[in-house]
Amino acid sequence: MPSPEMWELLHRNPRSLGAALLLHLVLAALLLVGADWMIRTQDLHKKPRIVQARIINPEAVEAEVGRLQRAEQKRQAEKKKAEQEREQLQARKDEEQARLQALEEQRRAQEAEQKRAQEQKRKREEAERLAEQNRLAEDAARRKAEEEARRKAESQRLAAEQAKRQAEAERRAEAQARKRAEAKRKAAEKAKLQAEAERKAEAQRRAEAKQKAAAKAQRQAEAKRRAEEQARQEAEAKRKAAEAARREAQAKQAAEEKAQRQAEAEARRREEARKQAAAAAQQSREEDLLAALDAEQDASELDSYVAAIHERIRQVWVRQPGMSSNLSCLVEARLIPGGDVTPGSVHVIRSSGNPAFDRSVVAAVYKASPLPVPDGRLFEQFRNLGLNFKP
Repeated sequence: MPSPEMWELLHRNPRSLGAALLLHLVLAALLLVGADWMIRTQDLHKKPRIVQARIINPEAVEAEVGRLQRAEQKRQAEKKKAEQEREQLQARKDEEQARLQALEEQRRAQEAEQKRAQEQKRKREEAERLAEQNRLAEDAARRKAEEEARRKAESQRLAAEQAKRQAEAERRAEAQARKRAEAKRKAAEKAKLQAEAERKAEAQRRAEAKQKAAAKAQRQAEAKRRAEEQARQEAEAKRKAAEAARREAQAKQAAEEKAQRQAEAEARRREEARKQAAAAAQQSREEDLLAALDAEQDASELDSYVAAIHERIRQVWVRQPGMSSNLSCLVEARLIPGGDVTPGSVHVIRSSGNPAFDRSVVAAVYKASPLPVPDGRLFEQFRNLGLNFKP
């Protein structure tokens, strides 16, 4: 039985199949006829004899040949149809290619036209630019000549006024020197008064802190005294209750036992209350002591941060020539966590009397940002920062 590969080969080449079958039939016929002819030729000189032969049915051969011819005609028709379809497909492809080629040529023509238009526009713009440059050059030359004439006239006029202004400047310089000396004296006096006021304010702040600490210690001592008095009263009450219970026990044994039990329970309750009060007083004293220590530590830490902020601003502050070292001004700034100065938040609260000095201090505060500030709860002390800056 033929394999699938052989069937596939025969299906792709039906003409070969027909030719092979036809060739086999012709060979078979030739073999039969040729064998009979050879026998007859060899027996020409012999005695004729009767030969039995089998005759092939020509109708079957013709039918097979007709079937093969019809199969070949069908295959030729299918081949012709396939060729026609291929020709139609090729025609459509050629038509599409021609259309695409026409579109490509049209696109190229449009691009060439656009390039020509752009080149013309560029040349036109270049010509306009050159014309504008020439016009501007002419205007510049004209303005330069006019400006030269004006400068000459102005220099002559200024030369005439220079001598007059020089004499006036000398007179004003003498007056300004006197004013500066007076201002310097007043600034020194004002700085001295400000320093004295700050010293007094610091002394008052420390005195108030000391007074508050003393008042707190007095309150703690008073609380301790009251707790001891309460314990003493409770002990006295306990003694009286025991005495009453003993007197009542002499009258009635059952009532004595009941009263004794009640007195013991009450004594235990009061003893527990006394211990709790003593523990609470001790805890209060410890908490007050810790609070005082924390306040003292916070004050020390705040002072160190204030000193660091002053030092940071001094490092970036730029002293202008002729500026007195006795000037001082009070500025206020708003900070955010991390020490950055909020833009536009620095304002002069108390001026030094020298606007240039005030402006230099404000600029130094902005330039020193971020400032060294603490984290956490201590930062709230620096959110709205007031600084008395002295060189």
